[in-house]
Amino acid sequence: MDKLPRASQQFAFTLLLSAVIGATYGFGVYLFPVVLPEMKHAIGFDYTQAGFIAGARQLANVAVALLSGFAAARFGAARVVLIATLLSCAGLACLAFANQVWVMGGLLIALNACAAATWVPMMVLIAPLIDERHQAKAIGVISGGTNYGILLNGLIVPALLSSWGWRSVWLVSALLTGALSATLFSVSARLDLLKTRLAQPQQRHAQQPQDAASGRQILTRRYLLVYVIALLCGFAGVPFITYFSAYSHDDLHLGVAITAHAWALVGLVGAVSGLALGMIGDMSNAHDPVSQPQRDGMRTALVSAGVLLLCASLIAASRPNSYALVVAAIAFGFSFFPIFGLLHAYVGKTSTPALAAIVCGICEAAFGIGGASGNIVGGLCKTAFGSFLPVYWLATAASIILVGLTLLVPGVKTRAYSEAITFRA
Repeated sequence: MDKLPRASQQFAFTLLLSAVIGATYGFGVYLFPVVLPEMKHAIGFDYTQAGFIAGARQLANVAVALLSGFAAARFGAARVVLIATLLSCAGLACLAFANQVWVMGGLLIALNACAAATWVPMMVLIAPLIDERHQAKAIGVISGGTNYGILLNGLIVPALLSSWGWRSVWLVSALLTGALSATLFSVSARLDLLKTRLAQPQQRHAQQPQDAASGRQILTRRYLLVYVIALLCGFAGVPFITYFSAYSHDDLHLGVAITAHAWALVGLVGAVSGLALGMIGDMSNAHDPVSQPQRDGMRTALVSAGVLLLCASLIAASRPNSYALVVAAIAFGFSFFPIFGLLHAYVGKTSTPALAAIVCGICEAAFGIGGASGNIVGGLCKTAFGSFLPVYWLATAASIILVGLTLLVPGVKTRAYSEAITFRA
């Protein structure tokens, strides 16, 4: 593909990728916490087992995040995204028939792997398909796709649980993901994405491959900060949402309806927060050709998301009532999902596409390691202390450090970025 698609096609493709994230993450990753209490009762497992399964899921995310970039280079980014979405559909359907803990755990781990296999290749697709002036907004909308899935979870899960039980939840999500896979195949074929290997921009721009191969490039202070922020985001945010329903049900003794409404608010708020913070992230002094490294919109958006994650964790740690829990859900929806998309947008604005593919893969791996650690610690906390409350105090502490690091993130150099994208001229 030698030129950018039309603006309408860019918009439609952004929405489609957002829907894919909504299915693979919203259903494949974040649906389990919603039905965790019911599945625990029906299949028979404790929260320590649930914590280790959640930790293994994040480790699978790490492994596949690192491998998916190579797979995209070998088979094409669009093909990898399509295959991962199809496999996610199959895994969701199989979960409806799981009766043993090991089967459930294996399927959940596979679903996390499929989700990771969609995200990293998508970030590679963004550079040649979306105008650089709108990439942060596009990535914000795509990363917010998780919230569309969570919003659907909050809307349909209570009705399905009360009428047909938790198995019907997985079946319905599988049907929706299957329909989305068919749409993705149709659109990808129409744009000839299945015939190209967009994950290898260095083949088109021979002057840039050395950027991706340089170990010094991926270990600069700028990107080391990004990796640590991603790690802390996973450690604070993943257990927050993994044990959210169980914390509300077991520790706070709030009803299923209140928890479901809070979940729906996370999705509803997240549906707009990715775009809102992405718009802030795209603001810069781009009109000043001789500007120095900027304290621009990208950095402002990262700091804002970190502060909101801190607020959500602190409220949750204060043993909130139903109203405060809703406030925590809103703050979490505005922070957790957009911040990770913002990290990828920041990497895209400060590096060439070849380098960004590697850095985003490491960033995803760091997020997975942080999430795995947080989930395992969360399960152990429940077993040791009989409460999930320590999980949210740990999330608060991690969020404080995260906010401090976002304040240290260097601004974007407009001129360097402009030079990195001159191949589009």
